[in-house]
Amino acid sequence: MKLFFLLVLVAVGVPYCAFSGVLKGTITDTKGNKLPYASVYVKGTTTGVSANGDGNYELTIAAGTYEIICQYVGYKQSSFALTIKENEEVRHNFTLRDLGLEMKEVVIHADAEDPAYDIIRQAIKRRKFHLEQVKSFQTSIYLKAVARSRKMPDKIFGQKVRDEETVVDSAGKGVLYLAEEDAAYYTENSQERTVIHSVHESGSSNGLGFSRFPPVITFYENDISIFGKASRGFISPVSDNALNYYKYKLLGQFEENGNAIYKIQLTRKRDYEPCFNGIIYIVDSEWAIHSLNVELDKRAGIDVWDTLKIDQLYLPLNKDTWVIKNQVLYVTINLMGLDITGTGVTVYNNQKVNEPIPDSIFRGKVTSSYDKQANKKDTSYWTQLRPIPLQSDEIKDFVVKDSLYKKLESPEHTDSVRHKQNKIRPLSLLTGGASFNTKGYKDNISIGSLSIGGVNYNTVEGLYLEPKVRWRRKLDSAAVHTLSGTLFARYGFSNTHFNAIAKLSYSCRDTTWLGRYWTVGVQGGKYVFQYDPDNPVNVLLNSIYTLFWHENDLKIYERWDATVFASRNYGNGWKWNARLSYQQRIPLNNTTNYSFDGLGSRFIPNEPVALTAYPWVKSDAVLCHLSLSYKPGYTYTQYPDYKIGNDSRLPLFTLSYDKGIPGILNSVVNYDKWRFSIRQDVALKLLGSFSYNIAVGGFLNSNYVSLPDLMHLYGNRGIGFASPYLTSFQFAPFYDFSNDEPFYGEGHFQYNLNGLLSNKIPLLRQARFYLVFGDNTFYARQSDYYTEAFIGIDNIGWKMFRFLRVDFVQSWDSHGSHNSGIRVGINWRLGTISVSNDKDFQ
Repeated sequence: MKLFFLLVLVAVGVPYCAFSGVLKGTITDTKGNKLPYASVYVKGTTTGVSANGDGNYELTIAAGTYEIICQYVGYKQSSFALTIKENEEVRHNFTLRDLGLEMKEVVIHADAEDPAYDIIRQAIKRRKFHLEQVKSFQTSIYLKAVARSRKMPDKIFGQKVRDEETVVDSAGKGVLYLAEEDAAYYTENSQERTVIHSVHESGSSNGLGFSRFPPVITFYENDISIFGKASRGFISPVSDNALNYYKYKLLGQFEENGNAIYKIQLTRKRDYEPCFNGIIYIVDSEWAIHSLNVELDKRAGIDVWDTLKIDQLYLPLNKDTWVIKNQVLYVTINLMGLDITGTGVTVYNNQKVNEPIPDSIFRGKVTSSYDKQANKKDTSYWTQLRPIPLQSDEIKDFVVKDSLYKKLESPEHTDSVRHKQNKIRPLSLLTGGASFNTKGYKDNISIGSLSIGGVNYNTVEGLYLEPKVRWRRKLDSAAVHTLSGTLFARYGFSNTHFNAIAKLSYSCRDTTWLGRYWTVGVQGGKYVFQYDPDNPVNVLLNSIYTLFWHENDLKIYERWDATVFASRNYGNGWKWNARLSYQQRIPLNNTTNYSFDGLGSRFIPNEPVALTAYPWVKSDAVLCHLSLSYKPGYTYTQYPDYKIGNDSRLPLFTLSYDKGIPGILNSVVNYDKWRFSIRQDVALKLLGSFSYNIAVGGFLNSNYVSLPDLMHLYGNRGIGFASPYLTSFQFAPFYDFSNDEPFYGEGHFQYNLNGLLSNKIPLLRQARFYLVFGDNTFYARQSDYYTEAFIGIDNIGWKMFRFLRVDFVQSWDSHGSHNSGIRVGINWRLGTISVSNDKDFQ
């Protein structure tokens, strides 16, 4: 009996491949050229493998007799009768003929329309059918992503590019990134789920690769999103309006498994339209996409990459239903001496269309999840699994980088790096600050730059120094519990005031849910603050304005401060924070009129002229602040040990309440202030993107409101640098519209065309500049309003460094002013970078 159970256990434990054989070989054309990523599969199924970049393939298959098909886009498929035994290795090389040698000649008479147009019209008519026929889709996916350097300099901008982690040869050639993944993918209606069973990332034993695979790029969509749902997208060659954007030419037709396949060349009609160039193959009668080979370049509106190529091959699952078999993305980029190519190969197997999917698959709003041991698989597992053989440089990369990773992660190496980083360099301390780490990176201490932001000038303090020190301590090895401290000191040489303030906070994060944490802390001391807690005036720019143009916009006061605070982020779109403060506020006056011209020019007083009607004397204040924000629509990625929320495209709702509490600790303030805002970025696909930030608020009670407690407009003036888009007013004077009105409204609207229209304007289209326009408006009453309209050019720059934006702004307000001018801003694709000050203390 024991022997019986032992045999059963052995039988169950032996992998399937032990009863299988292996078919391997090379795939070339008739001239001997290797055909990379060609497909090899069993006839009558959609199960198979792909060749690697060298044209080598390897198919593990159960013992039996089969007909094996080899197929490559643009070539006539080839078949091979295979009989294979258990543990047998069979070698067979495929040679594929170019379809150009097989296709029937196409004769087009003068003045006649190319037959391709009628074929495309039929495909357009069937586009919606093929798109909507797939109610649900299931497939297994294997992905191999690799980035290679064909050329790499030693340094860029004086900084080393090559280090011990960059494995390239003396010519700068080598593998920069390599990862492979095996997953299952499910989609039904608008729901998606990817389950990653295994991942192998070169040089990182804990690497997690891509939580979301490159999507199946569906050319049946009118607008094709390659770079995410928020991108503008590209026009499909079979979209409803494709004939307005593409020219077509029938190159010929061929027979395949009883189907007539048309080969059609497509080219965009006009440069700088979001369109492809390349070849598409259409199946006669079914008018389905058989395969395609298309490309995007700079003249199609891509910024980061120089070129992006897409190869797709479909196989018939049943009549009128074709499913993706493999997809290859090729990208190239040349930048500052770097010449990089990237390839993402995805192989699809076991495809199922419109078959039931368990409800549990889409439970919990999880869009991607990893098996618990996904990144712990050994070499033998991958050898048996991968449907694309590794190339020689990939084999070497896995071996070298996995070995190197162990060295780099060793305590001896990390401690050596720490000692090197801790060395004080006087020039770095002056320009960029310094950072120090204790053993095991338990403590981190950073010192702010002594020149950039550390030394400035204003008419109250004159020249002043502002050293800043930050400290963070991990209370456990996983940094679940941390202590953080911040200390700012400040000394003005003209008013001879020394101020210092410190903050100490304790944070606890949820290790199973990244982004979920809570924080409590205290702050206290005496320091200098702007009247507007949003700090709209940049102190460095103000120093320049003051010394050169006699314009001191910075209006400041001193205060003693004692605050307790707490905040909570639930990691699911919900956040709140609370703050209770005691403040003693102290007015300040100008103490110097110095400027570089030496004329002793007089400056306006430190107290904002527009706010003289409000009480402003030394006084005490007890304040309470509460805020709550929520962004619905969060989804989640479940990693092996934790999950993390994925940001939503839905609006962000924020409600805040501030209370001035009288009668406690001599507090004189007495008010109730509220504000509610909605903010969202809306992707309009080919029409661009629209963003808005709308807010309403006011004072329920304004019995005693001091200058720092007013509702302040985030203004801007001086040299033409833009303040943060969607939260500020580019030409509103500071404090001129501060108020304690019972109700006000504020709106910021921006429409970025993302290439629409500008791709038809000479010079703008060659430069790939985008038009942007919008409006910022504030209204409290007929005698208190401000509005401004702007039109600008965005996406100014070079290659991936396209972050400059220039706007012309015209404003109108209730004071009779009509200002206009230019604003230059930084609008990085990952967010807006402003010149505002940090807000460590509020």
